[in-house]
Amino acid sequence: MLSPVGAALALQLIGGLWLMLRSPRPSTFVGALLILLAYGTAGHSAQRGLITSVTVFLHVAAAAWWLGGLWTLTLAQRHMPSTFVEFVGRFSRQAIWIVLLLLSAALFTAALLLEFRLDLNSGYVRGLLAKAALTLALLALAGGNKLLLAPRLPTSQGAARWLQRSIRAELVLLGCVIAVTAWLTTWHSPNETIHSRQQLPAGPIEVIDAWAPEMPGGVGNGAGYMTLVNHQSVADRLTEATSPWAERVTLHDSTQADGISRMRGVVAVDVPAQGRAILAQGATHLMFTGLYAPFVAGDVVPIVLVFEKAGRVELSLTVRPLNGLAAHVH
Repeated sequence: MLSPVGAALALQLIGGLWLMLRSPRPSTFVGALLILLAYGTAGHSAQRGLITSVTVFLHVAAAAWWLGGLWTLTLAQRHMPSTFVEFVGRFSRQAIWIVLLLLSAALFTAALLLEFRLDLNSGYVRGLLAKAALTLALLALAGGNKLLLAPRLPTSQGAARWLQRSIRAELVLLGCVIAVTAWLTTWHSPNETIHSRQQLPAGPIEVIDAWAPEMPGGVGNGAGYMTLVNHQSVADRLTEATSPWAERVTLHDSTQADGISRMRGVVAVDVPAQGRAILAQGATHLMFTGLYAPFVAGDVVPIVLVFEKAGRVELSLTVRPLNGLAAHVH
């Protein structure tokens, strides 16, 4: 099964090749659409389900239209001054609906990711507020362009010059919004203060304190730890694990010999009858390889454990900050 990061990369690659190889304008729309779909495939939003994937796609598509429209106006003023006024009029009429779509999708996505809670102690929330402030400044500038400068274009050369400067300022603000978004989605999680230690309700297998350490930027692997409690009257074995956040999840064992740490894969983890097995740092643990992005403190990572007798057990790992502890990385 294709992982989220694999699907996103595939969409971007196919869309990019399509744009390079297809020159007619109607067909280039297909390539652009494929690239935009990648934003709803991987990331925090995509892991929340179809609704947030759709709202993120709409939000990014609207932002891309706005950015492309401003750049087109800049080129039109420079190379086709005779049609510049017509371009501005068309852009202004369409921009009203596009901006409404952008704002609606942004607010709906943020509400779903934050579970309708606003915690100012969260770095993710503070980043969203910074992005909102930049967006408000952008909207104020765009409103001035539409209401004050655009109507004066046919009769005033000065209005055209001011509009040119204002469009450049809009492009700068859009660049700042994109930069804040990149920082936010790379270094913060929408779940930072929403979830804490999780415990699966008791069943044949009870999972206690399932967690994972945050990973340094750029690291494509991660580790998972927990305690497995077997309430069955017979022994059981953990044989498999999967997660939509990684290409593979495997069982590994860490040993120390002569001051050297060695890792080796294990086939299964035995959980004795009415007993427990601990997956911990420096011992047997879960290994995530091919992460779509490094674990960030606050992330809630879905995972499925498969046992020989108890079958599938679905749970989530809470990603915690390192707090000075070394990350367990292969």
